[in-house]
Amino acid sequence: MVEPSKQLDTRVAEAMDASPSYGFTMRGWDFTSAEVAAAVKGHQMLNPAMELGSNVCPWNCDFCFTESPQNPDGRKQRLTTEMPLERRLRLIDEASELGARSINFVGAGEPTIEPGFWQLIDRMVSREIVPIIYTEASLKLTRRSFASRLFDSGATVVVKVNSLADPEYQDQILRGSSAKPTTPQSDYFQERGKALELLMDLGFNDTDPTRLAFDTIICRENLAEIESIHRWARLHNIFVLFVNYLPSGRTSDGHTSAISWDEQRAVFDQLAEIDRVDFGMSHSAHFPYAGGVPCTIRGLGVYVKIGGQVFDCPGESQRLGGVAEESLKGGWESARSISAGFDGECLPRRLFWARQSVESAR
Repeated sequence: MVEPSKQLDTRVAEAMDASPSYGFTMRGWDFTSAEVAAAVKGHQMLNPAMELGSNVCPWNCDFCFTESPQNPDGRKQRLTTEMPLERRLRLIDEASELGARSINFVGAGEPTIEPGFWQLIDRMVSREIVPIIYTEASLKLTRRSFASRLFDSGATVVVKVNSLADPEYQDQILRGSSAKPTTPQSDYFQERGKALELLMDLGFNDTDPTRLAFDTIICRENLAEIESIHRWARLHNIFVLFVNYLPSGRTSDGHTSAISWDEQRAVFDQLAEIDRVDFGMSHSAHFPYAGGVPCTIRGLGVYVKIGGQVFDCPGESQRLGGVAEESLKGGWESARSISAGFDGECLPRRLFWARQSVESAR
């Protein structure tokens, strides 16, 4: 049997051999096989995920993995347990000292409306850490001055894309099934389109590797559109994180729109064949991101929630520690056994499908 670290090393080498000019990976995830192997061996942090922003978000996505499952229909509001900004800034310093080369800024709410956003970005830049911003894009990234400053920081931007063709479906996803009076009523689909146009005009997708990506959940409603999203992204040098739901937050107990493991595997195989035939990119359709790129958050990073709880990744439920008062180093040391056996796959999403199968059988 091949050791997990060797499997990961092989997969990363395969990813780096594929042509990166079609958005095969994104800046901040573009580690070489040698860098990954060294990080696994030396227990070096490369790519953590952190909720560096407040829980505030005007949208109401029913699959939000950062929101409490006890709040399925309510607004995402500021929490009384949120770490102060100064502690979040020190977390960036501590991650850097542990070897972090990039940080996935995943919320807890919408990152770009966090009052301390630029302080957090500037701290990462000062530490030579690539900021990877996961955003709905419409609230701030339609503003050239804001987007230009983000471009100058060297950041990568990951935009929420459930659909590029169905405005009604895309808007409904963000507003949720029970929109509140405070939920934005503007045309999200249209505003996000403006943001994408501006990001491309500024050159986020002109670099190698690209600095523009989509975060796309494959589900029942958009399954027929996945191939066209993939082709469009390849042609525009945009990386796509094609995923399914995580067993955390509002989808802790499953989701009615989820497709099966076999269905998603078939989609991944189809996309790999498109890459081989149409783009000259040969790779295996490796889980969890469809394009052959392994996950480097679970095993080469940790996930820190806005309240300070530390997990191995956004899909994990077993807490490794807390950083509200303690150093990040303790949680990272607790993850050593996971990183040592890490192979780039996604155990949490496999667990999601296992639970989904049990629920479907009832």
